[in-house]
Amino acid sequence: MDYMEAAAMLGQALCSSREFIRLKETEAALEADDKGQTLMTEFKEFQMQMVQASRRDDLDKEGLESIRDNLLAKQAEINSYDITRDYFNAKKAFELAMKNVNDIIQHFLTGGGGSCSGSCSSCAGCH
Repeated sequence: MDYMEAAAMLGQALCSSREFIRLKETEAALEADDKGQTLMTEFKEFQMQMVQASRRDDLDKEGLESIRDNLLAKQAEINSYDITRDYFNAKKAFELAMKNVNDIIQHFLTGGGGSCSGSCSSCAGCH
């Protein structure tokens, strides 16, 4: 089997993983939920305000703190709403799975090293 075939098989396996399936489920739930969509849109708007404010020289400390407080409040609201919280938890779990896959690939490319501690107790497996 060549590396392209192995990559295709890996992609198929990842699509069948519980992490990917859960991510897609929570993504669909978020897309179908008006409140979740509103929370996400508002959060992105506050993020943009924060980025723009950090580039401005004329914004006072209180103005920047107000934007930061709004951003943090919206983040707390997102974290307390089941649909958005579930989505971010699923996203984090899938990103961790992808990191583990990449760490295993890196281990074989470098002949060791990477984040491999030499102990398989913390590893998803490289066999």
